[in-house]
This record gives sequence, structure tokens and C-alpha cells, in this order.
Amino acid sequence: MAELIIVPTSHVAGQSVANVKHAIERENPDCVAVELDISRYHYLRERRGESPFTIMRTMGVSAFLVYILLKRFQNYFGRKTGILPGSEMREAVEKAKEMGLAVAFVDQPIQITLLKIRTIPLREKMKLLWLLAKSVLGIVWPWDKRVEIDLNRVPSKGIIDYSMNYFRKELPNFYRVLVSERDEVMARNLKELSKRFNKIVCVIGAGHETGMKNLLRVNVKFKRYAMA
Repeated sequence: MAELIIVPTSHVAGQSVANVKHAIERENPDCVAVELDISRYHYLRERRGESPFTIMRTMGVSAFLVYILLKRFQNYFGRKTGILPGSEMREAVEKAKEMGLAVAFVDQPIQITLLKIRTIPLREKMKLLWLLAKSVLGIVWPWDKRVEIDLNRVPSKGIIDYSMNYFRKELPNFYRVLVSERDEVMARNLKELSKRFNKIVCVIGAGHETGMKNLLRVNVKFKRYAMA
């Protein structure tokens, strides 16, 4: 049975970049799998992707507005930490190449995800925009009381699980498109990788950890990389 070492990350946390580097160096796996498709990797490497007009034609106006604001929301927090969103994924690929390890892009193609966002009801898109706006303004939190979060560190598993449950309840279609359906794709790809490699380090956003573990439970031996 293959061993799968999960490295849960926050896409704008400096701790995530350090954890990824240390995990790959310490575990010395046969393969490093990342929550990216090849298009997103090229974007992270070159910071250049499809034009906004091309994306808007693909997604439609309302979905494009959600997409842009989600990017701005992530970049907003990235500026606060000094970490470009996705830096930990880029670090994983570069460290794997430096060590001569296989690299696997296990996420669903971004074009498919964008098309699925287009089908989400407008009412739910507007609700997401309102929640994002209130979060930036600091007037709503998905917890029973205000919780201080260090953006430079990966949140605790308890906070992540509570937040994902809130997300699933309040925005079920977004949760399905952005989380559960991608969990299924990544789990399926990891099952195939486990047939070829004995030890895999898998770098994923912390919100995907629980779902992917449940999907892969009988196929691999899990190890969770301890936070620094």
C-alpha cells in the first residue's frame, strides 16, 4: 500500500511555504502531487494567463464577477502576509524538480471549474459576494465569536473544519464546485498515482484535507505532515 503524506496549506501563509519545503526534504518521496492543473502552474510560474475578456466569454458576466472578486480577496490577504497566493504550490514543484522527483498535477482543469461556476444560481453568487465584502470589512465571522487568526500560519484543523461546514451550509453549490467535486478528481488521480509510486507527498489547501482523506481511506496509508 502506498504511503501518502498530506501537507495541508493556506495559500497566503509563509508557514505553508516552509512546511512544503521541509516535508519534501524530510520525507524524500517518489512523487510530489500538488493541487494544481498544468494551466494554473504555468500561471503561477509566469504570472501570465488568459485575458480577462476570454475568461468572461467562457464564464458569463455574473460568474466572471465572482471569479475576479475571489482573486482580489485572495490577493488582499496575500498583500498582508507578503506571500503571493499559491507560492507554496510553486515551491513544491520547484523543490521536487531540484531533488529529481516526479511531479503530478492532480487538480481538475481550471477551465472546467470556471464553467461550473457559471451554472451556480445568481442568488448564491450574490450571497457569496456579500459574505466576502463583510469578511474584508471584519463585520462577520463564520464562528460563534470573533477569533484572531494569524494569516502567516495555517489555521488549526478545528477552525478549518468549522469554516468548511459553514461554507457547505451557506453556499452549497459553491462548496460542491470548488471543494467536493475537486476532492473527487484529486482523490481519483492520487489513487492512480498510488499504483506507480510507493511514497507521495501531496500539497493541498487545508480545506480539501478531510474530504480527500474520506475518499482515499481504503487505498493508501496516510500521514499528516506536522505543522512547524
